[in-house]
Amino acid sequence: MPTHDNKGGLVNSPSPSALKARARRVERGRRSEAEASAMTPKPSLQGLMQLPLLEEIDTLGGRARPGELYERLAARLDVPAPLLEETRQCADGQTYNVFRQAVRWARQTAVMQGLIHNGERGIWELADPGYAKLQKARRGITVLVYALDGGLALWGHAEDCASAIERGSLNLILTSPPYPVVNRAYGKLSVPEWLSWMSRLTALWRELLTDDGTLALNLGDVFVGGTPCLSPYVERYTLDAIDTHGMFLAGRMRWHSPTRLGHIEWTAKRRVRPRNTLEHILLLSKNPNPDWDTRRLPPEPYSQRTIDGWEAAQKRGRNRRPSGYDINEQAFAPTGDGPLPGNLIVAAGAPGNDHYSRRCRAAGVQPHPARFSEEVPKRIILLTTKPGDMVHDPMCGSNTTGKVALDLGRRFIASDVMLSYVDQSGMRFDDRPDFRRHTLPTGAVSVVT
Repeated sequence: MPTHDNKGGLVNSPSPSALKARARRVERGRRSEAEASAMTPKPSLQGLMQLPLLEEIDTLGGRARPGELYERLAARLDVPAPLLEETRQCADGQTYNVFRQAVRWARQTAVMQGLIHNGERGIWELADPGYAKLQKARRGITVLVYALDGGLALWGHAEDCASAIERGSLNLILTSPPYPVVNRAYGKLSVPEWLSWMSRLTALWRELLTDDGTLALNLGDVFVGGTPCLSPYVERYTLDAIDTHGMFLAGRMRWHSPTRLGHIEWTAKRRVRPRNTLEHILLLSKNPNPDWDTRRLPPEPYSQRTIDGWEAAQKRGRNRRPSGYDINEQAFAPTGDGPLPGNLIVAAGAPGNDHYSRRCRAAGVQPHPARFSEEVPKRIILLTTKPGDMVHDPMCGSNTTGKVALDLGRRFIASDVMLSYVDQSGMRFDDRPDFRRHTLPTGAVSVVT
């Protein structure tokens, strides 16, 4: 039957047969989409949980009980409280917790894939393929990845690499460990877990240092959860290193990075904190007189303001300062090696177009996400070591420390738990004639220093 269109003209309505044909096409399309959808894997709580499950087992030392993993996974995945409490009923009338059942199924799938051992009841333990999936070293194994005439790069946990290094052979241990409560590929540790872990490492590292050697740690501030207040974890670690392990607080440096971003919540959104551009560098030593010499640092020129001020002081002669000191201005003549160096390192973050970054892009890999400027290790290495000394970075990442050590005529031993990081760091050196990449074996190696 004809009907009117919106302009007043006549149009013909679809016939009943046409309407039926259209309905059949719509139904065929619906069935086709349903079949295609059934063939597409859908994300599930169980599927999304497998990698975090493996990472949390690794964080707990490679072995863990289900109870502690439920709690850690819930916090890590930010599972809402209603889902944590949700239960369902089986056909036999028994009830089960939905979240915990999803974790158990993720574990069972990992067992079937060989990622988790199907061994001791009540203990979930990573298998070798599980470590390989994480690209993290298995505990107890230290593997040589590449070597140069003046350096070695190892794949392994910091604890295991420490056991492969000769005691009393390191002049400097310089590293930037992952900060607590910060998510990295290494995992995420709470402040208490971090403090316990670092205390154990400090005991190991102390034995590797020479009597006048230095332990230097680059640490950043972290916030107490849900507040704009800073955690005093740096101070707690410092006191533990002194009181528990007999270390001396030889000094502190500050790294000022003008380009450092502020905290999104407290600095950018709520504007309750100024942008923090400083990071800590703790300098600890085995005895009160480490082998330091500021004359190893490159001299800096005097500013024109300093020179003008000194020349004006010569016209005044000797004068007594407000502090009561009778100052001889000749003692401060702007001559010789330049002004006395301070303990502030001013350097922007790592460049994005250096040799390492370009090589990573060419290889189609992501550069290490948390590199520091070469100026940071340069300053510390020059102050605390002499040419030919040995420098160790047990969490080397892209191995900026090793690269700078070689440039300055020192030797290095670098290591990292993440295979991808150690492997990529070789791009800093593989154009050198003495670079030797090693096939990854399954056994451990011993380091000869």
